[in-house]
Amino acid sequence: TPVQASGSVALNGPVTNTEAPAGQPAANPWTAIIPVRSLTEGKSRLEHPAIAAEALIEAFVTDTVNACLNCPEIGRTVLVSPDPLAADLAQSLGCEFFAEPSVSGINEAIIAARSALSSNEPTIAILGDTPCLSGPVLTAVLARAEHQPVSFVSDSAGTGSTMWCSNDPAARPHFGHHSRAKHRENGAVELAPDHATPASLELWARARRDVDTDVDLWDAFRLGTGPATRELVEDSPTATGK
Repeated sequence: TPVQASGSVALNGPVTNTEAPAGQPAANPWTAIIPVRSLTEGKSRLEHPAIAAEALIEAFVTDTVNACLNCPEIGRTVLVSPDPLAADLAQSLGCEFFAEPSVSGINEAIIAARSALSSNEPTIAILGDTPCLSGPVLTAVLARAEHQPVSFVSDSAGTGSTMWCSNDPAARPHFGHHSRAKHRENGAVELAPDHATPASLELWARARRDVDTDVDLWDAFRLGTGPATRELVEDSPTATGK
């Protein structure tokens, strides 16, 4: 069930990321759902010499949420998790929160949150370890996704997925092992840029960059991350030479 963390925005509240002119609905009101299993566990392969994994997880989620909040095509941003700490983070960021009853998996969490929204608005599900996202990156992705019933963005490795977009309320995501193949097998269209310009290729490289290892983090930093991840890395002893 939808819950409201103390002082946070309830899932069923009339919340939008951007304000439309009086009397006019926001254009293309996508709903963003960001599933997070835990803010303190996971990322066992991410062994940064100077930054704890839980600090990186929170920074990644923060940058992912803020990218959604800064995308005019996204009308609602919902963080879904069984972790109470995620409710506190949602409160601090100003996004909506859905308390997942149990750790049932990414796909089940997305489906549960989407069902609780009671809305036929198009949905974009985004993994919380995508710190290179920004408002313009998501705008580029959604410009392609709006023309497809179901679509997805593959990850940098070419085997997984970072995002799943649906204009079909009955569709379901297939994140997990080899999700790129599973999404394609289930009819989702793999999204790509219209034109291979340097600017477009950079946007899509950022859309595909999830972070599971220290090498991934280095590449994300090279591409450009959101401020939470950037400041965390820049302030670490390895970055400052301490």
